[in-house]
Amino acid sequence: AYWGYLTLNGFDGKKILNPMDKDSLAFTGHYIDHELVSNIEKDCRNRIERCSKGKPVRFLFTIGGAGAQGEFFAAIIKMLLPYVKQNKACIYINCGDYENVWTSLKEKLAGLEELSTLHFNDWQEEKAFAELAIENQDEKNGRGLHVFCNKDIFAAVYITNLLMRACDLLITKPSELAFYPVPKLFIKRIGGHEKWGAIHSAELGDGSQECQSPEFACAVIKEIMENSLLIQQMCCNIIEEKKKGTYDGAYKAVELAI
Repeated sequence: AYWGYLTLNGFDGKKILNPMDKDSLAFTGHYIDHELVSNIEKDCRNRIERCSKGKPVRFLFTIGGAGAQGEFFAAIIKMLLPYVKQNKACIYINCGDYENVWTSLKEKLAGLEELSTLHFNDWQEEKAFAELAIENQDEKNGRGLHVFCNKDIFAAVYITNLLMRACDLLITKPSELAFYPVPKLFIKRIGGHEKWGAIHSAELGDGSQECQSPEFACAVIKEIMENSLLIQQMCCNIIEEKKKGTYDGAYKAVELAI
């Protein structure tokens, strides 16, 4: 990203542009919310503890506003449903502020609604649920299938921040979430630029390579279900990257501003 902006690569087709002035650009690192960065060690320890004790693996699905790649997400959820029924997996689905995403998933997956607990348009309840899940204080918050949707845009977006702390594996396209300090599995990108997020995360070791098909994504998840060390390794890498300041971009931007 730094080199792309420095050289303005692609900003005017293939034309070679004048580079940005050296004082106009600064490399800071990943822009991550304070509450996530400050709790990296604690949240990773919780994940490692759950894995080592054979607790249900917690998967967080963040589905975009228009339900982009709905078929991809549906295929993975379908594959995980038997694990949910066996209490080996727990699913969190955030539909944002689009209830039609939930309607579409129900149509694609028979029996999904019967398995699901809905957390719709009640921010205080959603927040309390996520906070208990983060602290491992309530077993029911770490099992089953939970769907979140909120018409308030703040609640719709912010619940992902809280659930990222509570989950063991985030399943997302390699968008801005590719840079967050949580173990990740990447589905196929939509924007061409997103490939670099997946590559960067895979090289850091805090995320998987980009899965180009639902079948491959399901195969990777099956490996994770059978070998919890894969998540633990990502957690260890996240802790090491925190020591290096990889996730301190927002802090450094504030320092530059003042």
